[in-house]
Amino acid sequence: MPIFEIRNRKAKKVNTKEFKNELELHQLIDMNLEEIFGVRFIKDEHITDKHGRIETLGLDESNRPLVIEYKKTKEKGQPVQANRYMTWIKQNPDSFELLVRKNIKKLKGKIDFSNPRILCFAQEYTIDDKCLALSLGAELWKYRYYENDTIVISREEEPEQLITTKSKGGFTIEKITREPRIAKTVEQHLKGASNELINLFTRIDNEISNISSEVERYTTNAEIIYKTSRNFIYLAVQNKNNCLRILLRTSDDNLIDDKKLTKKIPKTHGYGYITRQIHLSPKDEQSDMFTIEDIMNLITQSFDSTQ
Repeated sequence: MPIFEIRNRKAKKVNTKEFKNELELHQLIDMNLEEIFGVRFIKDEHITDKHGRIETLGLDESNRPLVIEYKKTKEKGQPVQANRYMTWIKQNPDSFELLVRKNIKKLKGKIDFSNPRILCFAQEYTIDDKCLALSLGAELWKYRYYENDTIVISREEEPEQLITTKSKGGFTIEKITREPRIAKTVEQHLKGASNELINLFTRIDNEISNISSEVERYTTNAEIIYKTSRNFIYLAVQNKNNCLRILLRTSDDNLIDDKKLTKKIPKTHGYGYITRQIHLSPKDEQSDMFTIEDIMNLITQSFDSTQ
């Protein structure tokens, strides 16, 4: 998609340009990892015994290990290369943790090795790599670099998986879905919840999605997480207590909570920038202890802290 610079109400198309080399791209993104992806930089050009040289190692806000593989142009095999680096992390968790402890002095919480992330970064991808990334669970990110020193970054859409089946009339193309990852789905998080709790979650989930087109939702085994470049909401469905626990990314100095709905999270819990929590039950809503508007006011403040 072209971009235009507006001056005196006149639009002028901004032309694209190229990085001098892959290293220039690599260094620019590494220097801005936290701003762009909410990822803490661990190390670049890490040399391993059997898995090659890993371009970038990072740790996201959920303490999940992350590897990044850069390509200046479209080159086949990028997800395979990145997956080889991820294999090193899985086989050498102690070595990875040592690197993390060395570069992040005050790490809060444990490293989550159960759901690591693979991130590929390039201008374009081959259809083979798109399909391969789908099976590996790798994230494909595209970029365009412009003459006014603007870089536009977007997530590559996942291709539909197709299967050809033979029938009497010839061949039929049917869409198939990807095998689920290890992490629980939203539906699995809601399994066993009361109808009232599901209804409460659905309304809040819809409202969060409507805050901005930048909001993304993903899941771990423990929580449903909402993010832009950084996580701003951790939501856990607690069926036993018939409530939702929501963790907020806020600054205590700036938080506006007139109804005193939030409570501090103990520092020992290791959530870092996530400092406040709310417990919401359908019973409390029916008793007028809170409204959806009250909750969304707090959630919007959490979202704003990522901007």
